Amino acid sequence: MMMFETPEENFEFEDSQFDADSFDEESDESEQAANEEEGLIRRRRLLKQTEALLLASSEPLTEVAFVNAVGKRAKGKLAEVVEELNAEYLEHDRAFEVLRVADGYLLFTRPEHGELLRRFLADKARTRLSRAALESLAVIAFRGPVTRVDVDEIRGVDSGGVLRNLLDRRLIRVKGRADIAGRPLLYEITDEFLKYFGITGVSDLPRHAELTRELGELRAAAQTGLLLEDTENATQSVDSDEDTKETKTGNGHHELSPQNLSEDNSED
Repeated sequence: MMMFETPEENFEFEDSQFDADSFDEESDESEQAANEEEGLIRRRRLLKQTEALLLASSEPLTEVAFVNAVGKRAKGKLAEVVEELNAEYLEHDRAFEVLRVADGYLLFTRPEHGELLRRFLADKARTRLSRAALESLAVIAFRGPVTRVDVDEIRGVDSGGVLRNLLDRRLIRVKGRADIAGRPLLYEITDEFLKYFGITGVSDLPRHAELTRELGELRAAAQTGLLLEDTENATQSVDSDEDTKETKTGNGHHELSPQNLSEDNSED
């Protein structure tokens, strides 16, 4: 009897031990699955954040700017995130891709759409340049290569959107990076700029002395015009007074004073 009960007790103990081990394994699997799902969610969030930064960037997205925007947890991950984004774009046959430019990354349309975009932007390129665009072009043409900060300081306003428009029109280009803190991009004019303004080279642009002389001549002409206008206004004022005076006489020749009227009455 004792020998029969002992195996049963041992069997029951082994079954309960087996059930506990299975429960622990299931818990570990569930926890691992939850961690993997959370990791995938964080990865997708990082991909979307990187894509948003690329869409909003007018300049190459650098590692420093990426970490500052996303956080230190993303340090050193920009290159692999970009590679993953490009793989997704290629898989879904998207019309754009991320390319490395200088020390960062920019979003570009694929080369096979170049002719389509040139036709689409042809009318836009022929439109007149705004005053802001002309001011920015003048700074880059006469002071270039210059940074965006240089253009902003001279114009006194933010020029980011203007420079992006000029880059789209290929009137300016990125020459490189300035050898100063932050390594900002340097902008210079292009051959398209020369064709747009009908000049053969930078040497055809007027020099500072020529501009100063012409500006002085324009100011002198403007002042002369003001003087002539003042003289003309004064002459018109005198003529107006004479007309008024003649109107008061009533006969178009001489004014009749009360004294003359009195003398005429005495003669009568």
